[in-house]
Amino acid sequence: MVTLVNKLTVTGDTGEFTRILEKLTEFMRAQPGYLSSELLRSVRNPQIYLEVARWETAGAHRAAVTSDGFRERVAGLGALATVDPDVYEILHENVGTAGR
Repeated sequence: MVTLVNKLTVTGDTGEFTRILEKLTEFMRAQPGYLSSELLRSVRNPQIYLEVARWETAGAHRAAVTSDGFRERVAGLGALATVDPDVYEILHENVGTAGR
C-alpha cells in the first residue's frame, strides 16, 4: 500500500475548487487500486488543504493520474490552487489504545 499526500493551497474561487475536487474524487474512487481518501483543511490557514489517498500500489495511482479521464477532470485546478503531491510508502505505523 502507498499513500498520496497532496498539499493544495487555494488561490482562487473556493467553490469552484471544491467542485473540481469532488469530480476528481468520484473518478478516482472508481479506479483500480484505489482504497480510500480524506480531505483535510488547515485550522490555522483555511486556504490550505491536504488530500490523503491510499492506493494498493504506486503503479495503480500512476495509471489513474495519467489517464485521459483524470486529465479532463483536473483541468482548471491549476488556476485555482497550487498543488504539491507525492506518493509515500509506510515505514512504520503506530496505533494508540483509542484506535483499537
